Amino acid sequence: MNFAQINQEQAVIRRPLRISFQATVKDAIALLKREKGENTRVWVVGTDQQLLGSLTAEEGLRLSLSIKNLDKITLTEFIKPPLITLQESAFTDIFIALKLFQKYPITHLPLVGDRGELRGIITTESILKAIYPANLEQNTELIKQRQIEIELRESRAIKEAILSAIPNLMYRVSAEGIYLECFSTRYVADLQPSDIDPVGKHLSEVLPPELAQRKLKMIEQALATGEIQKFEQQIQINKLMQYEEVQIIKMNDREILTIIQNIGDRKRAEKQIVHNALHDSLTSLPNRTLLMERIELAIKLCKRVPNYRYALLFIDVDRFKVINESLGPLIGDQLLKTIAKKLTTYLQETGLVARIGGDEFVILLEDILGIEQVITITERILKDCQTPIIVDGYEMSLTTSIGIVLSTPNYGQASDLLRDADIAMCQAKNQGGNNYKIFNIKMHTQALSRLTLETEMRQALKREEFIVYYQPIIDILGDRLVGFEALVRWQNPVRGLIYPDKFIPIAEETGLIVALDRWIFHAACKQLSLWKNQFNRFFPLKMSINLAVQDLCQPDLIYNIDRVLAETGLDNCKTDFCGVVLEITEGTLIEDINQTIALLSQLKERKIQISIDDFGTGYSSLNYLHRLPADNLKIDRSFINQMQQEKRNYQIVSTIIALSNQLELAVIAEGIETFEQLQSLKQLGCEFGQGYLFSKPLVAQEIEQKFLLKDCLSFCQNESSS
Repeated sequence: MNFAQINQEQAVIRRPLRISFQATVKDAIALLKREKGENTRVWVVGTDQQLLGSLTAEEGLRLSLSIKNLDKITLTEFIKPPLITLQESAFTDIFIALKLFQKYPITHLPLVGDRGELRGIITTESILKAIYPANLEQNTELIKQRQIEIELRESRAIKEAILSAIPNLMYRVSAEGIYLECFSTRYVADLQPSDIDPVGKHLSEVLPPELAQRKLKMIEQALATGEIQKFEQQIQINKLMQYEEVQIIKMNDREILTIIQNIGDRKRAEKQIVHNALHDSLTSLPNRTLLMERIELAIKLCKRVPNYRYALLFIDVDRFKVINESLGPLIGDQLLKTIAKKLTTYLQETGLVARIGGDEFVILLEDILGIEQVITITERILKDCQTPIIVDGYEMSLTTSIGIVLSTPNYGQASDLLRDADIAMCQAKNQGGNNYKIFNIKMHTQALSRLTLETEMRQALKREEFIVYYQPIIDILGDRLVGFEALVRWQNPVRGLIYPDKFIPIAEETGLIVALDRWIFHAACKQLSLWKNQFNRFFPLKMSINLAVQDLCQPDLIYNIDRVLAETGLDNCKTDFCGVVLEITEGTLIEDINQTIALLSQLKERKIQISIDDFGTGYSSLNYLHRLPADNLKIDRSFINQMQQEKRNYQIVSTIIALSNQLELAVIAEGIETFEQLQSLKQLGCEFGQGYLFSKPLVAQEIEQKFLLKDCLSFCQNESSS
């Protein structure tokens, strides 16, 4: 029997129900519904009729029930390529097709051409009719039986695929606690011991006693109430501790379904989240939150347990900001990690090291013997931190400032302890760093007073409670008044007159110094302009005004200076000096020498003179000094106070004056209080001076009465007539 005869007489090859690959799933389902007869499958073809796959009526029904918007989804997303195809050229005998039906679980066999184009479909029914045409009823039964076998095989395959994809272990368990059946089709090593087959065994034979009893009670509750029982368990499987979530679901009055899911990843993630919330991300040390919890526990222990004592060490790395800015944050971070490791070595059996921000660390020492133990540890930290540390090729020696708080029954909150330790640390830092301070009540009082003063300062700026005082600057060789230094005082409505040494450090620390200095600069320039108009015959007189390091960092410094000079009329000066002198502390100038030179050059362009203030107290390099566009050097009062001949200060003052002469800078001596000091300065060739010997700082009206309203600005004549 050749192929042509069979095809002609029995129609072995059936016409396929075709649809384009560009059609939607909805189009395919509609086509299947319209088609009558035995076509239960639609065949998807490409542009050249190449076979791409198929979609059955059953598959289409499942898709229509589970997915919305099928009219927008193309067939290519869901079709499956055929399991087997038969080349038309190879179909020389009908039994070739029959063997393929026997070998593979198929009911339809696509017949394709040489280029993969779909030519027809052979079905189990058509091939059996062709082979056994006489016994059609028997053939029909055979076809149905074959289809049922294939459907059962496919159903089992689907079930096994679904179960293998579920990462859960499922058991059917009797009311008595006997494992009846395991639904897992694959070995689950992390949910079931490798050496135990639980089916047929009692819970107590498989699980630890406590866990078995717990499950039996859960089974009773599930059968009695019909509600799903859910709990978590920890069990050792294959020598590893596993976290599992167990659900017990009632199936009927005698059986339940147990679903076990491994939740180890979730537990580890939860643990990591908790760890991250309580630890510093850079150093992995406990953070402020965990520290506060531990301090609270220590406070409670101190109140309950006799002789239990603890201490808190607040540690700040001195000059860390300089390292971070000069070498970069990556080096700074590596340095902090190294410091963190060092600090953990000082812990006893109990205690904690925390990083609470920036370069600040806190050590909680628990169950200490006494203050001697705390001081010993503190001194070790101070010493060990000075040991050179090498980070990325950079060798650094560090110092630290440490504040110590010792436990007392009076403490009730962790925040109070941390506050007091911080106060003590600031005291140590203010004394130059590289030391420690033990907190006492006086420190707290001072801190409260400082905080109150800061708050009042902010209000004082708004209320204009500050007053500018002017201290005369004298030409000590010519015995004449040449100018003034503007000095600020605070007329507090409650505290009275407050001197700058009480509030300027706070202003510098809080940043209020910028607003304060701007106000002083405006007020002093305005006063200079007024005096210039009223007492023009005595001019030129100069006005020295101080600038803080924070002022030099302001991007709008030059803009504000230009604005004030314009408002006060000092920018219209016809000479090479507008009368304004800006005093800048020596240590400030060399932090960024190139930037400083550029800034000072801009000020010089505005006919402003520059004085290097407190000269001799900083770290000026002679290499830098000659490059600075400065006009004056001011010798700090600390050298003038004790400058008797043959003393060291006298030699220092002599050297500074000689240096200024070499650099062609004028010299101004601060803090002249005695005639002996004045005579010594004259002998050394000092040109200018100021101090209480000439006059204390005065308000503008007193300056006018004592100096400007006189016919002569000679110091001696003014003094004798006053």
